[in-house]
Amino acid sequence: MISITKKALLLFLLTPAYCVQAQDTGAPTLAVQGLASAAREYTDENAPDLTAEEKLRRSAVAGRLDAVLDLHDMARRILVKQWDALKPAEREKYASLLAALVRKIGYPQIEKFFNGKIDISYGSEKPLDGGAVAVPTKITYKEEDITLSTEFRLHSTPSGWRIYDVITDGESLLLIYRNQHAGIIKEKGFPHLIKLMEKKFNEAK
Repeated sequence: MISITKKALLLFLLTPAYCVQAQDTGAPTLAVQGLASAAREYTDENAPDLTAEEKLRRSAVAGRLDAVLDLHDMARRILVKQWDALKPAEREKYASLLAALVRKIGYPQIEKFFNGKIDISYGSEKPLDGGAVAVPTKITYKEEDITLSTEFRLHSTPSGWRIYDVITDGESLLLIYRNQHAGIIKEKGFPHLIKLMEKKFNEAK
């Protein structure tokens, strides 16, 4: 129940062969393009037999992904109905585990899912409530003749525009997690959710 689906991974791990610029490229669109650029360069920083220099380079690329994805804010939005009832330490534990799972399981999947030719076209930015912005894209996997309509949702932070949700063909990554995790909390409680997430992290290679 804690696993990340292939579609969810596709939402995050863009690595285009080349991108078609939007006519009016704003800061949110540039942030999404930065995610795509970093994803294209990413290789697993925890792979065995790496030199210290290679490990450092890979870690730096992972840091660029971290800088664009607001995983802590995503955690808050996922548990929006339960968040206020949690203690600060519980919130931090959940947010840290969610980020760790995405980094350990999600980031290394890039090479597996995006080793072909991919085109990305960027549409015009759309304002959302609360000052957030949506960046619509069309992602075409040329070798499979598949095109996904994907919307990145970003909000402005002191460190720049960061992504807090991705919607692909009408499916929200936030809602995927919210439905899974809220159901576990309702059925067996928050501590059980944490145990499942810890188990998933420890079992992941």
